[in-house]
Amino acid sequence: MGSKILIKNAYVITMNQSRDTLSKGEVLVEDDKIVQIGHNLPSDGAEVIDAEGGIIMPGFVDNHRHMWQTALRSMLADWTLHEYMRGMRFNISPVLRAEDIGVSNYIGALECINAGVTTVFDYSHSNNSPEHADAGVEALLRSGVRAVYGYGFVPAPVDHPAFQTIHDRVKDANRIHSEYLSSNDALVTMGAALTETGLIPWSESKIEIQAARDMEVVMSIHNNNYFGVTVSQGVKPMQAEGLLGPDQIHVHCNTSKPHEFQWLADAGCTIVSTPDTEINMGMGHPVLNEAKEYGIRSTLGCDIISLNGGDIISECRLGLVDSRVRINDTYNAREEMPLVLETSSMDALAWGTINGAEALALGHKTGSLEVGKQADIVVIKPNNPTLWPLNEEPGSVVFHTSPGDIDTVLIAGKIMKRDGKLVGVDYNAARREAEASRDWIIDAVMETKGELLPPEESLSLVNIEATAVANMSL
Repeated sequence: MGSKILIKNAYVITMNQSRDTLSKGEVLVEDDKIVQIGHNLPSDGAEVIDAEGGIIMPGFVDNHRHMWQTALRSMLADWTLHEYMRGMRFNISPVLRAEDIGVSNYIGALECINAGVTTVFDYSHSNNSPEHADAGVEALLRSGVRAVYGYGFVPAPVDHPAFQTIHDRVKDANRIHSEYLSSNDALVTMGAALTETGLIPWSESKIEIQAARDMEVVMSIHNNNYFGVTVSQGVKPMQAEGLLGPDQIHVHCNTSKPHEFQWLADAGCTIVSTPDTEINMGMGHPVLNEAKEYGIRSTLGCDIISLNGGDIISECRLGLVDSRVRINDTYNAREEMPLVLETSSMDALAWGTINGAEALALGHKTGSLEVGKQADIVVIKPNNPTLWPLNEEPGSVVFHTSPGDIDTVLIAGKIMKRDGKLVGVDYNAARREAEASRDWIIDAVMETKGELLPPEESLSLVNIEATAVANMSL
């Protein structure tokens, strides 16, 4: 008999296919798996966690997060996407050391766990050397989070690049796959983060896609998300050459036209929306409604912690609000009021749980509470006035819960957060790591570049338009 944990006295939100819920329910865990869900479950030999009238639900799944930006938290809060590209991607990223990637990935993973995110796709597109990739993976492994490490093929404009060609990057991705992430059953598994189309020659984009398929891993790409430029308008050329597929997560897609949504749907692709960054940075509305219309799986991500926080519940809430207001606006424009809401709190929870797990090919393991699945579980307790009284509604999670209400987090049956605190984490040491990395990054960028955000006439999406057009000349 293995170790057992019984979580009881809670509203259970399963997120299974039927979206079943259970009043005053219980979940029994043995070793790393869920073995029973119901009432009056056997407690013999089990550690008992009393949820105190709270909520038991599956851990959240973040399908798109750039963990490497955690040390620069909120520093881009007032930047547009154009400023982000020339400031973060073209100016700051080239300066980062491998240890900065490691620190940000570790702190970012702790932030995930603290906020109830048990699975994250780390879009690691600041791999300036093999050592950077090593540091990113090792930090995820150290943290205990479940993750898909999206190896970033994306080149940064460094003075002395460690990777001379796309083939060098592919070789290093295969090294990471074989040396660190060869098992599909491990907590951290391999993925690929592709370069935006137009930033590199189209022939190299095809090499990246093929490399991901050769490794048989999930790939993710920022696609159709910049208005008015050629960079990232990749759905059309990918469709034209038969490169779309169900192994792809397309990020943002705000500029997509109806026929492009249809192409994505026909190919079985997933779309991940990041409401905070899309709405704040001038990218347009999240395309959650369009994805629903065309039958495309919708997922969510926190994206850049250099802008917003790592609380996926906030993304569920903002995505739901935006989805509703866009629909309701059509009624208001006719001087009418909607009689019903077309998007529900349960829909929003699906975006942030089971949909994300399925997109990462992890739906058989996580994303819902079902017997036989991994015990990735979040326990929400009504310890704060914001949850008094805690009513048995999915909306209690979406509209009333924050990371401070998440009392307990299990990943593969291991308690990672207990009584509102991360387990086995030296808070003071971790904070010092984060602060030291931040200070070094800022000092180094100012010393070598002179400013965090260079002027528009520097390297930017606008002044590389001719290059992007040439790169996409098929």
